[in-house]
Amino acid sequence: MRKIISSKVSCDEELLELCERLSRMNIDCTIESKGDHIKIYVFGYDKDSLNENYRAVMNLMDKVRRKYRKDKEGLYEYSLSELKYPVNKNLVIDALKTLGYKVIYLEDENAIKTDVDINKFNEILKELHELYQELRFSNLGSKPVKNLVVLVSYITKKPVDEVIEEALEKGFFREEEGKIVLNKDINLAKKVLLEGENGDKDIGEER
Repeated sequence: MRKIISSKVSCDEELLELCERLSRMNIDCTIESKGDHIKIYVFGYDKDSLNENYRAVMNLMDKVRRKYRKDKEGLYEYSLSELKYPVNKNLVIDALKTLGYKVIYLEDENAIKTDVDINKFNEILKELHELYQELRFSNLGSKPVKNLVVLVSYITKKPVDEVIEEALEKGFFREEEGKIVLNKDINLAKKVLLEGENGDKDIGEER
């Protein structure tokens, strides 16, 4: 038994991701493409298995589609459990908001909706991930402290060591039992380290 799904893709990247993710699913199906048109043949041993496989393929197509095509509000949707580069939720959301993008967190789906297209989104994630990796051997304490350092470094283009030194000098961080920990309100620290004492935001050169 089989069902046929006819659809369109918005770009080659959407088609490639769809093919890769279908190949990893334990579902009997094949896909054909011609230009931006695709046909997916879904098979099942009986009616129940066919319907189950069909629903799984449709759900996957919808999830992939939302990453590459805006909804009626002009937003893309990205699942935080499927990021190309592993960056924690709060850092991703803070970075996007600081850059001026719209961000909505969907708690039930553990996803975010934003007006950043997937190429720019992955570019941001890559840079945040690389900066976070620089802190692997640092003596920074909690995750919020690390997130703050990475965020400020990313936005201002200052090296992470320089951000840490500045935060220590201004009393936002302190050293305690060999660890660097938060010493003042984190929102105040973020505001001053990003905007300066006079509130002039330093976002560095355009990335």
